[in-house]
Amino acid sequence: MSFGDPELPELSLIYARFAALTSISADLGGLLLLYAGLDPEGMAAAMASNVAGAASLGIERDGSRAKQALRSAVCDFVVNNLSEALRILKNEIRNHRAVSVVVTGEIEAIVSEMIARGVQPDILTFPVQQFIERGARVLAKDGQDGLIPVKWEAGSEPLRWLPVLDEMAIASLKTADVRVRWVRAAPRYLGRKFADKRYVRMTQAEMERFTSEIRRGMTTEDIPVEVFVTHGD
Repeated sequence: MSFGDPELPELSLIYARFAALTSISADLGGLLLLYAGLDPEGMAAAMASNVAGAASLGIERDGSRAKQALRSAVCDFVVNNLSEALRILKNEIRNHRAVSVVVTGEIEAIVSEMIARGVQPDILTFPVQQFIERGARVLAKDGQDGLIPVKWEAGSEPLRWLPVLDEMAIASLKTADVRVRWVRAAPRYLGRKFADKRYVRMTQAEMERFTSEIRRGMTTEDIPVEVFVTHGD
């Protein structure tokens, strides 16, 4: 099975996992997320974790799938044993830097080795009782937060004009909001497939400020390209 773009998670799913992570803590530096499998849910967790500033460890049985995930910027490293994974994670966690590592192997075997070696993740995407008893939290599935999904694209020259639109979106949000981190960091971490697409959730008032500012920019020709904004489901 090939690992082409159609298999990557939707941008909305990556954002949902980011929102779930940052609902645990606005500052995830130094925390470790454990997930299993490079299905869309696992890939979304890995990519969201990088944007949120956490470290993540994924377990994937299929080595070729793990390598394809690496090529698609889903993860930063692929290793074939837990010791190698921990060598990478230890330094990045200590320095509160985001990193995504995938170890190839059987989920049950890797989890058992982690327990035996005293490796304790902070957040899980699947329940492991021993980790939960030691304080790990299971990542919640996306709930209804009352906010409106907002997507925007530039009709041409996206590398030039999307950063301008991003700053307009940020100006429409609360300065200290974790969504500001998402808008700023997501383009850096999400790879080529999402380079020309943007997504965030806004209140009605935020969305109206954002779209009003875009209209003003297009009227004055400060933004001399078409801009496509969609909102809602």
